[in-house]
Amino acid sequence: MKRVVSYTNLAPGKHSFKVYAINGNGIESNNDEMMFFFQRPYIYQRAGFWVILLIVLVGSGIFYFYQREKRIMKENLRLEALVKVRTAALEQEKIKSDNLLRSILPDKIADKLKEATGNKSFGENHENVTLLFSDIAGFTKVSSGHSAKEIVDALNKMFSLFDERAKQMGVEKIKTIGDAYMAACGVPESNKDHAKIMINFAKGMYQDLAKYNETADIKFNIRIGLNSGPVTAGVIGTHKFIYDVWGDTVNVASRMETAANPGAIRITEDLKNLLEGAGFEFTDAIECKIKGKGLMKTYEVIQ
Repeated sequence: MKRVVSYTNLAPGKHSFKVYAINGNGIESNNDEMMFFFQRPYIYQRAGFWVILLIVLVGSGIFYFYQREKRIMKENLRLEALVKVRTAALEQEKIKSDNLLRSILPDKIADKLKEATGNKSFGENHENVTLLFSDIAGFTKVSSGHSAKEIVDALNKMFSLFDERAKQMGVEKIKTIGDAYMAACGVPESNKDHAKIMINFAKGMYQDLAKYNETADIKFNIRIGLNSGPVTAGVIGTHKFIYDVWGDTVNVASRMETAANPGAIRITEDLKNLLEGAGFEFTDAIECKIKGKGLMKTYEVIQ
């Protein structure tokens, strides 16, 4: 008869197995047998396995978090670079917008509009300002027979010379209206030499005109009128801002331009009085009827 016995879940290590017999009456035999054997541990029962497993798990965790941090750092660097690029682009657009605003408005006014919230319109009174108006004599006749592009190009070339001179001399260009050019000195910043500066500017405009006519296909002649006095200056409206000036001084300066002869600089008596002792020469008084003023004494600057 074959007898089989099996044991499970034996702990690793040395074991002894004792065998003895019992008959049917329950009497044990005196001859028992003892057998020794060694149960080898499975790999998962070895201490080294758990040490290695722990090292692998810890290493894997460290590697995972290292890679995760590396990816995060890389993404942060990418985002930082992107932010820098976008910020630089925005800064460039801001500079362009600022330059555009300053090409339209005086620096002081541009700064005031940028700081303003809500209603951006405002006005300031200036007591001592010299205004200049010029236009092209016989413009309709001179421009006939030329295309719109040719006329615009010609005006742009001539007015650009005036603009450059105004920038150099501290004169504020107010605006152009068709073939008319309007400028002032004493706004938005006061200038005690406003009258003298504007007479020299007017003379310089004729020098620029001569330079323009040397190579121009469409040649022009202009007349200039000036007046000095108090004005109100500022910005009105909510769209398409323009810095402008108002008041009787402005109206009379415009009338001086209308009364001037082509190639001449016509000024009011008030302006002439401001220029006494400044080294300028004038014609004798020329009385002319000025709309809204009646007869006025005017003078032309001897160039």
